[in-house]
Amino acid sequence: MTGTTSTRSKDFTSVLSLPANPESVSELFTSAAGVSRWWGPTEGDGAVGGVLVTSFGEHGANAMRVLEAGPARVVWESIAPDGTAPTGHTREWLGTTMEFDIVPAGTGTELRFRHAGLTPQLPCWDACVAAWNYFLASIDTLARTGTGTPFGA
Repeated sequence: MTGTTSTRSKDFTSVLSLPANPESVSELFTSAAGVSRWWGPTEGDGAVGGVLVTSFGEHGANAMRVLEAGPARVVWESIAPDGTAPTGHTREWLGTTMEFDIVPAGTGTELRFRHAGLTPQLPCWDACVAAWNYFLASIDTLARTGTGTPFGA
């Protein structure tokens, strides 16, 4: 890959093998209803240029500007939520991107996730990694059973 630096290689990444077709996996990231099924109660527009806001109750909200929303790749940029309290990690996340690459694999899908800019140098690294691992497991459970474990469920 060109343009890769040593710090970027330390971004949080994960790969899931999901027993679901790529179209159903893509829908989990391209609409508020889809994101609500695995991450938390979400409102907004999942189309390019739209903003999705996920609520974590008393912990605040995360807002993501949608940069890409194709069937094979979805990219969000973390921004400050408008009109609601941000989560405690929002300042560290500002300008980072969440990349979801959706790749057909046999009868299912390989989901390649990267939170670009979420690196071990950030104070939230341990808590954020634990949270991403929880929510990625929610995606896996959703793909396998039809029910995820989003915040507030």
